[in-house]
Amino acid sequence: MNRHFYTLVSAILLSAGAYAQEATPTDVMRYNQSDLNGTARFRGMSGAFGAVGGDLSALSINPAGGAIFTYNTAAFSASYLAKSNKANYYGNETSKNYNGLDLGQMGAVFVFNNYQESATMKKFTIGLNYESTKNLRNDIKFGGLNRDKSLGDYFLDMANGAAIPHNVAYPKGPSAEQDYIDAGYNAGFAGQQAYLAHESYLINTGAKEGTYEANYNRNSQYQQARYLSNSGFTSKFSGNFAAQLGDRFYVGANLNVHVVDYTQTSSAAESIVNPGAKGSISSMGYFNEVYTYGTGFSFNLGAIAKVTESLRAGLSYESPTWYSLKDESTQGISTSRVDDTNTVLFPRVVNVFDSYRLRTPSKYTGSLAYIFKDKGLISVDYTYKDYSNNEFRPTSDGTYNLMNDGINVMMQGSSSVRIGGEYLIKQVSLRAGYRFEQSPYKDEFKMYGDLNSFSAGIGYTFGSSRLDLSYNRAHQSYKTYLVDTTGPNPYQAANIKTTDNFVSLTYNINF
Repeated sequence: MNRHFYTLVSAILLSAGAYAQEATPTDVMRYNQSDLNGTARFRGMSGAFGAVGGDLSALSINPAGGAIFTYNTAAFSASYLAKSNKANYYGNETSKNYNGLDLGQMGAVFVFNNYQESATMKKFTIGLNYESTKNLRNDIKFGGLNRDKSLGDYFLDMANGAAIPHNVAYPKGPSAEQDYIDAGYNAGFAGQQAYLAHESYLINTGAKEGTYEANYNRNSQYQQARYLSNSGFTSKFSGNFAAQLGDRFYVGANLNVHVVDYTQTSSAAESIVNPGAKGSISSMGYFNEVYTYGTGFSFNLGAIAKVTESLRAGLSYESPTWYSLKDESTQGISTSRVDDTNTVLFPRVVNVFDSYRLRTPSKYTGSLAYIFKDKGLISVDYTYKDYSNNEFRPTSDGTYNLMNDGINVMMQGSSSVRIGGEYLIKQVSLRAGYRFEQSPYKDEFKMYGDLNSFSAGIGYTFGSSRLDLSYNRAHQSYKTYLVDTTGPNPYQAANIKTTDNFVSLTYNINF
């Protein structure tokens, strides 16, 4: 549901400290992973271009590849994504699919030759390129029978754990909107959750100040489900400069601007198998929509050397990406009681949180490529990235410190390998590739599994133009929960197995 659907009664400017939203350590993966996006040639060879160059998407791996271009070149790419999600929650299996189009890439590179034979710099190139680095659109659903923990426990534990004052959970203001706003000002995110739960009859105030009791059967079984609908993207605009030094050495650099635009709509629902006495809760639903947006900056440095006429070696460095992000959220809750009384509490309020920062890790790539003259090539890239170096800021904030501690404990250095090949038959190019990315999580915290991906492609050259088509298939599993929490999650994880199928088409023209 679009965030603009609700009337903005009031915006709550919540400090990033005491009032931070319920972010999780796994949020970092949204900004650390990228699809194998780019030109169809790049994708057809699984992105193994660190020592090959001569492709606009190769500049994201090694910016020195810009100096491999011989002619001014422009490329435009579009992709079709078919995503399949299979979920397992308490042994119950469900599936959900997503299909859509994506603007994968567009850009150009300009070649400036130096015709003086004695010159050290034989040529230099300037390139501009846009890529959709991650298509975040996805639909996921899972459900199953939880035998011991209710969705209501999330609200009860938060209210008791934070000792929310009774007058926060049980205000007597002029409207639900004002009460919700006041709960946020007085007790932050936990105060808002306590207010929603109390005013929907999910919890009752206890005998002592700051204590609460469940108005649902805590000794039942619970039929639970969650539906997630994600939309948005992360993308990158790159400016490239590269130069050929002598006959065998190429160097280059990129300046990158990153854009984040992401919305997650979440609905968690529960039906209590044995709801209990009259007036107690029989079912409940919890709605959240979070909109995250912002920009980031990074740079790349790289070099490629011709070891022999056929063998090339490449080395490149990608700096951390420094993001500045902002979140907005809306929430609501609904309950039904045994006496058939229904309550829907949906404050028409958008929570606007202070901006925060995220620094992702740097990464290093080593590459080798062997060129078979006019017959084709084979290429291998190896990349290392230490995911434990992700850091949310400001570090003076308790919530972000907790998240950073979780990242340090859960995440590790990760290696990835890309292998690609191309074979030329006159005007036709045949391509294939394989990509492996090691899970960034330690074995005991395997929130994301290893990624395996296969690709194939074909290209046809006619005059100064080339048309490329590729197919890429990637598999990865990950875990998610009934509700998201900053610290350890009390619920059993749902295991999601995702398969991405990309078909990409690129038009290249030399001019």
